Amino acid sequence: EKTQSRLGATLWENPELYIENSPVFNLDKVNTPVLILHNDEDGAVPWYQGIEYFVGLRRLGKPAWMLNYNGEPHWPVKWQNRLDFNIRMEQFFDHYLMDAPMPRWMKRGVPALEKGILQGMELDTN
Repeated sequence: EKTQSRLGATLWENPELYIENSPVFNLDKVNTPVLILHNDEDGAVPWYQGIEYFVGLRRLGKPAWMLNYNGEPHWPVKWQNRLDFNIRMEQFFDHYLMDAPMPRWMKRGVPALEKGILQGMELDTN
């Protein structure tokens, strides 16, 4: 067990160690707003783990958002996706650190069928 997690034991040898180190089993302790970037072609982290984390946070009523750029690896490489992510990240931090109004994508989301059509980057001043 000398991979990225470096836990030193297999799951069968020490299951408690895996539970202790799993972000999913510690979601109830999250108090900071979370912006997750997790793309479906990520070769480093399985895509479903990002979804598990996001859904768990939302089910607990935690402030969490997940951005996914289809066909992108661990980090966006297409220019339009890089720009989109940078704008959304700036809006996220502006809202939480500078008290800027929450943009529409954070307040109401962007339905999957409208992804790429409806951006939701305008500030929601209502």
